[in-house]
Amino acid sequence: MNDLAATEGVIHFDRLIVQTELTAISQILAWFGTFQQSPVTQAIWLQGQIGLVEGFTNAVRHAHEELPRQTPIKLEAGIYPNHLEIRVWDRGSPFDLDALIDRVEQAYPNPIEHEAHWGAALFKKLRDQHSWQIDYRCSREGQNCLKLTKFY
Repeated sequence: MNDLAATEGVIHFDRLIVQTELTAISQILAWFGTFQQSPVTQAIWLQGQIGLVEGFTNAVRHAHEELPRQTPIKLEAGIYPNHLEIRVWDRGSPFDLDALIDRVEQAYPNPIEHEAHWGAALFKKLRDQHSWQIDYRCSREGQNCLKLTKFY
């Protein structure tokens, strides 16, 4: 996976490392607030913020469920002339996000009526209705990366 900070044309890039605690959400929201700038529209920024919080929450509640609170979660975001990219790095067991999204779509056609898998339903909506590219991969270093990309 390429280095976001070194990607050509970067307008704004930043990285934040937090512990595995949901209380970090306010810190994450403040950090992501610096990405509310041109050429990112308000709608794209809000969609990105929702995806970022969902990705972080999933890392805390699922990927790091059995890991110590001190386990770091790395967040990265970059604004480029034609896209916004957000990455959430966790150290949990890898899984197939695309398969989960497909399974949720088939098993829960109306996810609002269920308590489980809201994250998969949210990522499906970002992908299908707002044209976000969503990718989840395991790196060679044993980390997983949720990558959210929106071209504009």
